[in-house]
Amino acid sequence: MENKKSYSDLTKAYAMTQIQMEQFLDKIYADMVLNELILKKEKEKILEQIDHALDLRDKEQFFQLTNELQQLEMKFGQ
Repeated sequence: MENKKSYSDLTKAYAMTQIQMEQFLDKIYADMVLNELILKKEKEKILEQIDHALDLRDKEQFFQLTNELQQLEMKFGQ
């Protein structure tokens, strides 16, 4: 016997595939948003520390922090 699926079965399977795809894309989007928030928060923190190092005229700390900022931006492609 041939295993033929009805139109109804095919429609249901397609709908489930679409739902799974939408859920997958939602997860990717949520992950992107969270990563962006983490990046912004870390960047703000480093920039505040750089400002503080400048206020104290601490060259060593300034260069260390600017290096960290550059690495962070390279890591996240900014």
